[in-house]
Amino acid sequence: MKISHRKYARTLLLSSIMLAFAMPVLAQDNAAEAKVVESSTAKQAVSPEAQAVLDRMSTFLQGLKSFSIRSVSTRDEVVAFGYKLQHNETSTITVQKPNMLRSEVVGDIRNRTFVYDGKNLTIFSPDDNAYAIAPAPDTLGKLIGGLLNAGIEMPTIDVLVQASKGNIAENVRGGILVGETLIEGVACDHLAFRQADADWQIWVEQGARPLLKKLVVTTRYEVGDPQYTAVLHWNLNPKIDSNTFVFTPPKGANKIPFADPAAINVVEP
Repeated sequence: MKISHRKYARTLLLSSIMLAFAMPVLAQDNAAEAKVVESSTAKQAVSPEAQAVLDRMSTFLQGLKSFSIRSVSTRDEVVAFGYKLQHNETSTITVQKPNMLRSEVVGDIRNRTFVYDGKNLTIFSPDDNAYAIAPAPDTLGKLIGGLLNAGIEMPTIDVLVQASKGNIAENVRGGILVGETLIEGVACDHLAFRQADADWQIWVEQGARPLLKKLVVTTRYEVGDPQYTAVLHWNLNPKIDSNTFVFTPPKGANKIPFADPAAINVVEP
């Protein structure tokens, strides 16, 4: 699908999985980075402590039948002379396994609606009053693989990878448990990872609900090392009705073709 953006420059595309590594204090930065680099040279790239948190989160997410996430995020855009602009975005995604999804995105760069009903994926651009529909895989896991393959960005797609039996740590070179901290008053484990061209941090809620509360993505080897940051708010009992996963085109909306509809039909990640 190809839809024109607003006057702002084009959005940064997320990597296929969540990423970021950055510490607030230089001394902590050096110590944590040394641990990540050290773990990347070891036989086990991810430390046992960090892997335990990932496993706990994955098991919990994969056990959910339905959920919604409201995320508040910022993303950097690097413009002329390396100057960085920060754009704001709010999104709400509702999921009902095994094959229903709706995502509403409102932001400075673009507004989008994604609707997946187990048979088709619809992407709507209210800025252009245009939408496109393409046949889609029959499970959420396969759809995620297709979106990544096609380069279609959807907020919190990294969470969906983990919730559909994906492995976000598959390609990491090093990963550690940094420590404990509070995110909006909630006790969380703070993890840091490094990949070939990106670093990532995640904060996972402690206790009975090991939910992802925050993530930071840093794209390395790009001018300015642009970052994507999101804080997530979960609803494990979302209101879902017969219209949640149905797309009804607004009056006067134009239907346009996907650029490559076959790209989203790939094997499950």
